Amino acid sequence: MIRTAIVGISLLALAAAPIVAAVPTAPLPTVSSGDFAAQAVTLANGVQGEILTFESRSPTDWAPILRGDVGAPVTINAQLFRPAGKTGKIAAVIMVPGSANLGTHHLAEASELVSRGLVVLLIDPFKGRGISDTVADQGRLTWAASAYDVLAATRYLRTRRDIAPARIGALGGSRGGTAVMMAAARPLSDAVLGKGKGLRAVVAGYPWCGTQFRSARLSAGTSLLILQGDRDDWVSVQQCQDAAHAMIVAGENASMQIVAGAAHAFDRSDVPPTRIPEAVTSTIFPTVYMDDKGIYYDLRTGEPNPAVTPKDFTDYAVSGGFVRKGVTIGSRPGDAEIFVNEMSDFLARALR
Repeated sequence: MIRTAIVGISLLALAAAPIVAAVPTAPLPTVSSGDFAAQAVTLANGVQGEILTFESRSPTDWAPILRGDVGAPVTINAQLFRPAGKTGKIAAVIMVPGSANLGTHHLAEASELVSRGLVVLLIDPFKGRGISDTVADQGRLTWAASAYDVLAATRYLRTRRDIAPARIGALGGSRGGTAVMMAAARPLSDAVLGKGKGLRAVVAGYPWCGTQFRSARLSAGTSLLILQGDRDDWVSVQQCQDAAHAMIVAGENASMQIVAGAAHAFDRSDVPPTRIPEAVTSTIFPTVYMDDKGIYYDLRTGEPNPAVTPKDFTDYAVSGGFVRKGVTIGSRPGDAEIFVNEMSDFLARALR
């Protein structure tokens, strides 16, 4: 079912007040990568994590993945949370953090999903690569590598006897939202996992949609929900609207819900609207498209050009004055509840 309201995009909390312009800066509540790799986490519902690792890769870009060039192996740390008392093969959700890595909101969302009867695999994409975060420099890790982590996690879960292999979903926020959304793209999913073996359901929270497959196709049988705030100043809401609309026009099971007045990372109930001055962004740079082989379209000619590289776009963004520093993230009262309710309802329904 495609949920449509405004060309497939619904607007939540219409009466919400706008975010005030002046917001403080403050440390964010985080989860230590070192502790996460060594100590089992106990969720609010009492479920304890299983510490594990799985193998991923660090591809340099999208086209190399599609050619089978996925880079050197890398070990990804993770914890798996299984609903108490449930036996047999259970549906699972891969959770992927954003640029700031693991936060307390990931544990809260994992607790909600586990309480709804779903296994959760929460991953740390940074520690195994020697990275702390990508807030000030997204170039520390390629977007393709982040998406590949999701596909590698899917492949790992399918090796487990306690997981239903055809009922695996994914949830991510910010960079993690981009990762799960791109992992659900048909060209990428088919190349890595095989046709018809992609994710069943994906929730992309406030993702960056600046690079898109022009074909706008999801893996066969995949449902996608994008959740975003209309006051997001780290990523472009309009680019994600365009991505969702293109998928809907192509007949895919995609939808987008926009929360009025909400900022980036509006699911962080323990973070009021907070300024992150070191964050680098470009919300007005043109959308970059690629064909199903990962070849970028030249913005000047509108044709795919194998000579165009990500560096060309980066140089263009910097020289053209599209890049700026400083964003606002966090949640007003009620924002996080909207996010958690919408994402958990969607995943529980789609993975049932």
